[in-house]
Amino acid sequence: MKFGRTLALQAAVIAILAASPAAADIVFDSSIIGLGQGFGAAPRLLTVQQTGNSPNPAGIESACDSNDAGALSVGTCSGLDASFQANGLIDAGGDSVNGLNKDNLINLSDAGITDASQIVLIYNPSQEGSDPATDIYDIILKFYDADNNLVISVDGGCGSTCNNDATDPLYFGDTGVNLGNGGTGFALVLDAIQANAVNQACGQDFSGCITLAGEATIWNANDGPDSFVFFNSNDVTTECTPGVDCVNVPEPITLSLFGAGLAGAAVLGRRRRKSI
Repeated sequence: MKFGRTLALQAAVIAILAASPAAADIVFDSSIIGLGQGFGAAPRLLTVQQTGNSPNPAGIESACDSNDAGALSVGTCSGLDASFQANGLIDAGGDSVNGLNKDNLINLSDAGITDASQIVLIYNPSQEGSDPATDIYDIILKFYDADNNLVISVDGGCGSTCNNDATDPLYFGDTGVNLGNGGTGFALVLDAIQANAVNQACGQDFSGCITLAGEATIWNANDGPDSFVFFNSNDVTTECTPGVDCVNVPEPITLSLFGAGLAGAAVLGRRRRKSI
Protein backbone atom coordinates (compact mmCIF):
# COMPACT_ATOMS: atom_id res chain seq x y z
CA MET A 1 0.00 0.00 0.00
CA LYS A 2 2.81 2.39 0.93
CA PHE A 3 4.63 1.48 -2.31
CA GLY A 4 1.56 2.40 -4.33
CA ARG A 5 1.26 5.81 -2.65
CA THR A 6 4.96 6.48 -3.35
CA LEU A 7 4.50 5.74 -7.05
CA ALA A 8 1.45 8.00 -7.17
CA LEU A 9 3.37 10.86 -5.54
CA GLN A 10 6.30 10.44 -7.96
CA ALA A 11 3.89 10.48 -10.90
CA ALA A 12 2.29 13.69 -9.63
CA VAL A 13 5.69 15.41 -9.25
CA ILE A 14 6.72 14.37 -12.77
CA ALA A 15 3.43 15.73 -14.15
CA ILE A 16 3.98 19.09 -12.43
CA LEU A 17 7.52 19.37 -13.75
CA ALA A 18 6.39 18.50 -17.26
CA ALA A 19 3.66 21.13 -17.13
CA SER A 20 5.97 23.84 -15.73
CA PRO A 21 9.37 23.70 -17.41
CA ALA A 22 12.23 25.45 -15.61
CA ALA A 23 12.86 28.98 -16.78
CA ALA A 24 16.05 29.85 -18.63
CA ASP A 25 17.85 33.12 -18.11
CA ILE A 26 20.94 35.23 -18.61
CA VAL A 27 22.40 35.53 -15.11
CA PHE A 28 25.00 37.52 -13.17
CA ASP A 29 28.15 35.49 -12.40
CA SER A 30 30.01 37.16 -9.53
CA SER A 31 32.96 34.75 -9.83
CA ILE A 32 34.06 36.42 -13.06
CA ILE A 33 35.93 39.70 -12.66
CA GLY A 34 36.04 42.07 -15.61
CA LEU A 35 36.78 45.75 -15.20
CA GLY A 36 38.40 48.65 -16.96
CA GLN A 37 37.79 47.90 -20.64
CA GLY A 38 36.99 51.48 -21.63
CA PHE A 39 36.53 51.83 -25.40
CA GLY A 40 39.52 49.90 -26.67
CA ALA A 41 39.97 46.78 -28.75
CA ALA A 42 37.64 44.44 -26.82
CA PRO A 43 34.53 44.03 -29.01
CA ARG A 44 31.41 45.77 -27.73
CA LEU A 45 28.36 43.74 -28.55
CA LEU A 46 26.08 46.69 -27.83
CA THR A 47 26.37 50.23 -26.41
CA VAL A 48 23.50 52.31 -25.04
CA GLN A 49 23.88 56.06 -24.57
CA GLN A 50 21.70 58.41 -22.54
CA THR A 51 23.28 61.80 -21.83
CA GLY A 52 22.13 63.69 -18.74
CA ASN A 53 18.78 62.99 -17.10
CA SER A 54 16.66 60.68 -19.20
CA PRO A 55 13.75 62.34 -21.03
CA ASN A 56 11.75 59.24 -20.08
CA PRO A 57 10.38 59.64 -16.51
CA ALA A 58 11.27 56.02 -15.74
CA GLY A 59 14.79 56.50 -17.08
CA ILE A 60 14.48 53.71 -19.62
CA GLU A 61 16.97 53.40 -22.47
CA SER A 62 16.86 50.77 -25.20
CA ALA A 63 19.18 49.77 -28.03
CA CYS A 64 19.24 47.12 -30.74
CA ASP A 65 21.62 45.79 -33.38
CA SER A 66 21.03 43.12 -36.00
CA ASN A 67 22.71 41.12 -38.75
CA ASP A 68 21.71 42.56 -42.13
CA ALA A 69 23.06 40.35 -44.92
CA GLY A 70 26.25 39.76 -42.98
CA ALA A 71 26.81 43.37 -41.91
CA LEU A 72 26.08 45.12 -38.62
CA SER A 73 22.85 47.11 -38.68
CA VAL A 74 22.96 49.58 -35.77
CA GLY A 75 19.64 50.52 -34.20
CA THR A 76 17.72 47.72 -35.90
CA CYS A 77 15.39 45.82 -33.56
CA SER A 78 13.89 42.46 -34.44
CA GLY A 79 10.49 43.56 -33.12
CA LEU A 80 10.23 40.11 -31.54
CA ASP A 81 10.70 38.58 -28.13
CA ALA A 82 13.30 35.84 -27.67
CA SER A 83 12.48 32.64 -29.57
CA PHE A 84 13.38 30.47 -26.55
CA GLN A 85 11.50 30.97 -23.26
CA ALA A 86 10.75 34.65 -23.91
CA ASN A 87 10.37 37.02 -20.93
CA GLY A 88 7.56 39.10 -22.43
CA LEU A 89 9.46 42.31 -23.28
CA ILE A 90 10.15 43.49 -26.84
CA ASP A 91 12.96 46.05 -27.16
CA ALA A 92 12.11 49.34 -28.83
CA GLY A 93 15.61 50.63 -29.65
CA GLY A 94 16.46 54.26 -30.20
CA ASP A 95 19.59 54.66 -28.07
CA SER A 96 22.12 52.58 -30.00
CA VAL A 97 25.60 54.03 -30.41
CA ASN A 98 27.58 53.71 -33.63
CA GLY A 99 31.33 54.10 -33.87
CA LEU A 100 34.60 52.21 -33.63
CA ASN A 101 34.22 49.18 -31.33
CA LYS A 102 31.06 50.56 -29.70
CA ASP A 103 28.70 48.18 -31.50
CA ASN A 104 29.73 44.98 -33.23
CA LEU A 105 28.43 41.92 -35.01
CA ILE A 106 30.42 39.30 -33.10
CA ASN A 107 32.05 36.53 -35.14
CA LEU A 108 31.70 33.55 -32.83
CA SER A 109 34.27 31.42 -34.62
CA ASP A 110 36.90 34.15 -34.42
CA ALA A 111 36.13 34.42 -30.71
CA GLY A 112 36.77 30.68 -30.29
CA ILE A 113 33.23 29.89 -29.17
CA THR A 114 32.43 26.16 -29.45
CA ASP A 115 29.92 26.01 -26.60
CA ALA A 116 27.34 28.52 -25.35
CA SER A 117 28.68 28.19 -21.80
CA GLN A 118 31.80 30.08 -22.96
CA ILE A 119 29.84 33.25 -23.70
CA VAL A 120 30.43 36.10 -21.23
CA LEU A 121 29.08 39.65 -21.47
CA ILE A 122 30.69 42.26 -19.22
CA TYR A 123 28.00 44.84 -18.45
CA ASN A 124 29.65 48.26 -18.00
CA PRO A 125 27.11 50.80 -16.65
CA SER A 126 28.08 54.45 -16.28
CA GLN A 127 25.71 56.38 -14.02
CA GLU A 128 25.53 59.58 -12.00
CA GLY A 129 23.58 61.05 -9.09
CA SER A 130 22.61 59.76 -5.65
CA ASP A 131 20.99 56.54 -6.83
CA PRO A 132 23.35 54.87 -9.31
CA ALA A 133 21.33 51.67 -9.60
CA THR A 134 20.40 50.07 -12.91
CA ASP A 135 18.02 47.26 -13.76
CA ILE A 136 18.37 45.34 -17.01
CA TYR A 137 14.79 44.77 -18.09
CA ASP A 138 15.87 42.80 -21.12
CA ILE A 139 19.03 41.60 -22.83
CA ILE A 140 18.56 39.49 -25.97
CA LEU A 141 21.27 37.55 -27.76
CA LYS A 142 20.53 36.75 -31.42
CA PHE A 143 22.47 33.93 -33.09
CA TYR A 144 22.75 33.80 -36.90
CA ASP A 145 23.90 31.09 -39.31
CA ALA A 146 26.26 31.33 -42.31
CA ASP A 147 23.39 32.61 -44.47
CA ASN A 148 22.66 35.35 -41.89
CA ASN A 149 19.37 33.76 -40.85
CA LEU A 150 18.32 33.87 -37.21
CA VAL A 151 18.87 30.45 -35.63
CA ILE A 152 17.80 31.15 -32.03
CA SER A 153 17.46 34.10 -29.69
CA VAL A 154 17.55 33.99 -25.89
CA ASP A 155 17.00 36.63 -23.25
CA GLY A 156 17.44 37.61 -19.63
CA GLY A 157 16.16 40.24 -17.25
CA CYS A 158 12.84 40.81 -15.51
CA GLY A 159 10.99 41.36 -18.80
CA SER A 160 7.27 42.04 -18.29
CA THR A 161 7.38 41.41 -14.52
CA CYS A 162 9.85 44.07 -13.32
CA ASN A 163 9.71 45.43 -9.77
CA ASN A 164 12.57 47.92 -10.14
CA ASP A 165 14.32 46.54 -7.07
CA ALA A 166 16.65 43.78 -5.91
CA THR A 167 14.01 41.12 -6.57
CA ASP A 168 14.67 41.56 -10.30
CA PRO A 169 17.32 39.11 -11.59
CA LEU A 170 19.62 41.69 -13.23
CA TYR A 171 19.20 44.59 -10.79
CA PHE A 172 22.48 46.26 -9.77
CA GLY A 173 21.94 48.45 -6.71
CA ASP A 174 25.26 50.26 -6.75
CA THR A 175 27.10 50.83 -10.00
CA GLY A 176 29.34 53.62 -8.71
CA VAL A 177 29.06 57.27 -9.71
CA ASN A 178 30.67 58.88 -12.76
CA LEU A 179 33.23 56.11 -13.14
CA GLY A 180 33.03 56.22 -16.92
CA ASN A 181 32.54 53.24 -19.19
CA GLY A 182 34.66 50.37 -17.95
CA GLY A 183 34.85 51.63 -14.37
CA THR A 184 32.45 48.95 -13.17
CA GLY A 185 31.85 45.53 -14.70
CA PHE A 186 29.27 42.81 -14.10
CA ALA A 187 29.66 39.45 -15.86
CA LEU A 188 26.55 37.99 -17.48
CA VAL A 189 26.38 34.37 -18.67
CA LEU A 190 23.79 31.94 -20.00
CA ASP A 191 22.43 29.56 -17.38
CA ALA A 192 22.62 25.80 -18.00
CA ILE A 193 19.14 25.48 -19.51
CA GLN A 194 19.65 28.36 -21.89
CA ALA A 195 23.17 27.28 -22.87
CA ASN A 196 21.90 23.79 -23.66
CA ALA A 197 19.12 25.17 -25.88
CA VAL A 198 21.60 27.33 -27.79
CA ASN A 199 24.01 24.41 -28.20
CA GLN A 200 21.21 22.23 -29.55
CA ALA A 201 20.21 24.92 -32.04
CA CYS A 202 23.77 25.76 -33.13
CA GLY A 203 24.95 22.17 -33.54
CA GLN A 204 28.26 20.48 -32.95
CA ASP A 205 31.10 22.85 -32.06
CA PHE A 206 28.73 25.77 -32.72
CA SER A 207 29.16 25.27 -36.49
CA GLY A 208 25.57 26.32 -37.16
CA CYS A 209 25.92 29.72 -35.49
CA ILE A 210 28.37 32.19 -37.00
CA THR A 211 27.51 35.68 -35.74
CA LEU A 212 25.89 37.29 -32.71
CA ALA A 213 23.98 40.56 -32.26
CA GLY A 214 22.23 42.03 -29.23
CA GLU A 215 19.29 44.05 -27.96
CA ALA A 216 18.82 45.58 -24.50
CA THR A 217 16.50 47.69 -22.40
CA ILE A 218 17.82 49.23 -19.17
CA TRP A 219 15.87 51.03 -16.44
CA ASN A 220 17.12 53.95 -14.31
CA ALA A 221 19.78 54.87 -16.85
CA ASN A 222 20.65 58.54 -16.42
CA ASP A 223 23.99 58.95 -18.14
CA GLY A 224 26.08 56.53 -20.18
CA PRO A 225 27.46 55.06 -22.23
CA ASP A 226 26.36 51.68 -20.88
CA SER A 227 27.80 48.75 -22.79
CA PHE A 228 27.92 44.98 -23.07
CA VAL A 229 31.40 43.67 -23.90
CA PHE A 230 31.77 40.20 -25.39
CA PHE A 231 34.34 37.71 -24.09
CA ASN A 232 35.11 34.01 -24.29
CA SER A 233 35.14 32.65 -20.73
CA ASN A 234 38.58 31.18 -21.40
CA ASP A 235 39.91 34.75 -21.58
CA VAL A 236 38.53 36.17 -18.32
CA THR A 237 39.75 36.06 -14.74
CA THR A 238 37.91 33.84 -12.25
CA GLU A 239 38.21 32.61 -8.69
CA CYS A 240 39.85 35.62 -7.07
CA THR A 241 39.21 37.78 -4.04
CA PRO A 242 37.84 41.20 -5.08
CA GLY A 243 40.20 43.98 -4.03
CA VAL A 244 42.98 41.56 -3.12
CA ASP A 245 44.20 39.41 -5.97
CA CYS A 246 41.82 40.12 -8.85
CA VAL A 247 43.26 40.91 -12.26
CA ASN A 248 41.32 43.01 -14.74
CA VAL A 249 40.29 41.48 -18.04
CA PRO A 250 42.91 42.69 -20.54
CA GLU A 251 42.16 43.94 -24.01
CA PRO A 252 44.24 42.73 -26.96
CA ILE A 253 45.48 46.25 -27.67
CA THR A 254 46.35 46.73 -23.99
CA LEU A 255 48.35 43.51 -23.97
CA SER A 256 50.19 44.36 -27.16
CA LEU A 257 51.08 47.86 -25.97
CA PHE A 258 52.13 46.51 -22.59
CA GLY A 259 54.33 43.92 -24.27
CA ALA A 260 55.86 46.55 -26.53
CA GLY A 261 56.52 48.74 -23.49
CA LEU A 262 58.33 45.92 -21.70
CA ALA A 263 60.40 45.15 -24.77
CA GLY A 264 61.31 48.81 -25.17
CA ALA A 265 62.28 49.08 -21.51
CA ALA A 266 64.49 46.01 -21.84
CA VAL A 267 66.27 47.40 -24.91
CA LEU A 268 66.76 50.76 -23.20
CA GLY A 269 68.16 49.03 -20.12
CA ARG A 270 70.67 47.08 -22.19
CA ARG A 271 71.79 50.25 -23.96
CA ARG A 272 72.28 52.01 -20.65
CA ARG A 273 74.30 49.16 -19.23
CA LYS A 274 76.52 49.15 -22.34
CA SER A 275 77.10 52.90 -22.10
CA ILE A 276 78.09 52.55 -18.45
